[in-house]
Amino acid sequence: MANRSIFGFATLVVAGLLNASTANSAELATATISSGTEISPGEFQYDLTLSDTGTTTIGTFWFAWVPGDNFMPVSPTGIASPAGWQDIVTSGGPSNGFAIQWTATSPANNLTAGNTLSGFSFDSSLTLAQLQSPAAGNPSDWISTAFVYSDAPFSDDGFQLTPTTATATPEPSAPALAIVGLGVVLIGVSRRILPSRRAA
Repeated sequence: MANRSIFGFATLVVAGLLNASTANSAELATATISSGTEISPGEFQYDLTLSDTGTTTIGTFWFAWVPGDNFMPVSPTGIASPAGWQDIVTSGGPSNGFAIQWTATSPANNLTAGNTLSGFSFDSSLTLAQLQSPAAGNPSDWISTAFVYSDAPFSDDGFQLTPTTATATPEPSAPALAIVGLGVVLIGVSRRILPSRRAA
């Protein structure tokens, strides 16, 4: 009986290690999308950055897409790719939309684990709010939902992600700096660190 318990425990440990090994080799990724620069009335440019947070490479970044559906209601234009990557627009599916499939031109150009790749961009008449709204044919996903694969499309099970908005830290404006400076002077005078005009 004891031998059976030990054997059963050993089997569970081995299964756990195998599952952990499989989980550790699965791809993971995050991405950011810029808030969109208006390049002409009603036309915006978006920049994307992809980060490989797993332990595999990434050779495919398919934006506005899940298997079987393309989410953008209008076709993107002005698409740019990082060096060593190429792009095509895909279409169709329940949303009857469009997506951008970026792929590395060779395995040597795949994004490696722990690294980040920028240079993905496109133009669209869609606002950021629209990109971050539910897809017509798949309301549980945002239009900006993306998929990554470790190499070519469908080379494995893939990983689904939703890019977050990249927010730039705004530079302080001149009036704001003037107000801060005036506040520092007033505090200095009130604490007698700086001489007031009356004291002079």
